[in-house]
Amino acid sequence: MSMNKKADFKRLMQNRRDMYQFFARFFSAEIDEEFYEQLKHIEFPADREENALTEFQDALVRLNDYFEYDADESLEDLAADYAHTFLGAGSAQEAAAFPYESVYTSPKHIMMQDAWNQVCEIYEAKGIERNDDAGDWLEDHICMELEFMAFLCDETSRYTETLSGLEEQKAFLNRHLLNWAPEFCLRIKDYANTEFYRMVGQLTTGFLQLDSFILDRMIVERKAGTAYSRSCTITRDYMNDVLKKLRKEYRIYAPVHLPERGIPSEDGLIRYQEISKLEDIANDRQSDFSPKEVIFPVAQTIFSFDENSCRETISKDPKGIIIFARACDINALKRLDNMFMANGGTSDVYYSQVRNKVKLFLMECEQSWENCYCVSMNTNRTDNYSIACRLHGEMIKLKIKDAEFAEYFEWAGSCDYEPQFIMENERKVRIPDIPDVQTLKEIANLPMWEEISEDCISCGGCNTVCGSCSCFETLDYLNQENSRKGERRRIWSSCMIPDFSRTAGGNLARKKPSQMMRYKALHKIYDYNKRFGGNEHMCVGCGRCIQRCPQDICFADTINRLSDEVDYITGKKERPAAETAADPATE
Repeated sequence: MSMNKKADFKRLMQNRRDMYQFFARFFSAEIDEEFYEQLKHIEFPADREENALTEFQDALVRLNDYFEYDADESLEDLAADYAHTFLGAGSAQEAAAFPYESVYTSPKHIMMQDAWNQVCEIYEAKGIERNDDAGDWLEDHICMELEFMAFLCDETSRYTETLSGLEEQKAFLNRHLLNWAPEFCLRIKDYANTEFYRMVGQLTTGFLQLDSFILDRMIVERKAGTAYSRSCTITRDYMNDVLKKLRKEYRIYAPVHLPERGIPSEDGLIRYQEISKLEDIANDRQSDFSPKEVIFPVAQTIFSFDENSCRETISKDPKGIIIFARACDINALKRLDNMFMANGGTSDVYYSQVRNKVKLFLMECEQSWENCYCVSMNTNRTDNYSIACRLHGEMIKLKIKDAEFAEYFEWAGSCDYEPQFIMENERKVRIPDIPDVQTLKEIANLPMWEEISEDCISCGGCNTVCGSCSCFETLDYLNQENSRKGERRRIWSSCMIPDFSRTAGGNLARKKPSQMMRYKALHKIYDYNKRFGGNEHMCVGCGRCIQRCPQDICFADTINRLSDEVDYITGKKERPAAETAADPATE
């Protein structure tokens, strides 16, 4: 998308915002002279192609006719009709077009029903609170819902990643306007005494139909527009200029060397930080932490509270996010996506609000690191990226797959670059084939868990650096000066920490490191695989847990030993004569 098209998109969002506010004015109060004069001089294009597909074109003709042929309706007439049509003034009970969604969608046709609850929750999730302008309106009043659509249009115009914003608008329009506003507008036709309000009803229905059509088209274009493919070669200076431009719309993260962090003898840590130029990226060794901390922070406030209320924490940062990541880490993010966004049918809002803004830049691996076993886990390759880059060397090679970034490289020389992936690791792992529940029960009592965990100190460091671990705990932090105020935060946790499995009654499901190790190992190479389709494992073979463990416990060796044990249990191998079978451990 060119910069010009981005400007056009922003202008369209702002025009749609103004239109929603314009229609909200019809229903907010009686028509005054200022608005009436403004309406007389507005010229809507009645011959647009989109208008012909909806009722909007006929409504525009009716609007133009209303002012061209004087209907002899005074402002006093319109004020009286407003009270009669929308408030039921002077009419029998229910003889009005009441402007509340609940009236049209609830079984008893009364206010403050399910629709009202739903829109209240939606507004609250956006941090929107009632103010004095709302007066006596309930949250599902036609004005409130039209104003909220205006809010969403304005919000989307300020965000770099626009697809989720457009889909959010479409969802609200379908569920909380188009599901009742057409019937409401038909009631206006039945109860209004003036041509003006009958025309307003038709105009409103036509506009909502038109906007639904426009939204559908934009969403289709956004989804189709990301398909693109071009390879090019650029200088490091050219890439740095691109990063400078991208930083206006994105926060850019990559592995960065932090010499002052970690153990001095190990030359600091490499963690994901914001960068401004290529030279900030530590590309000569594996990062100590994965990029998951960009999307799933170590500590995250989910809401704040006081004695009277609580407020959910919603990110309002308009910038998108770019993450430079290796193939194994991109595959690890896919595992996190499954657990946070496809686990039980409900998406985690705190994760998804960040994840939906992310674009991935694949960093080609120059070599396999000492503890990697990504090839064994089938995570050495990925095509889930916007741009693939070969950053080693003086000239940068890129493959661009996302049309969103095409404009930044339009002057770059084309080439035939395809990203290269690691095809062999020094370290290799064999995944156990666990055929049935009976085998799983025998695995649970293997002596190997005690032997492997003899030196484990339950520090949880292996989970901390893992790119696919998603466990957390929630804690309340009270204000030191006022104990009635505070925050609820979720903080990374670990299944290898003794208290992780503690329940409300104080019981520990897993009391010993051997039980914790068994739980972690089976989750990584069995449970996740069974839950999410059987095509991939939770472990991606990055090897960071091996590097991190202060007791030199090697998870790759654990997997291989478990594979041997499963082969002995299922009869694929005979146990060596030197080994004697131990009694099953009672846990």
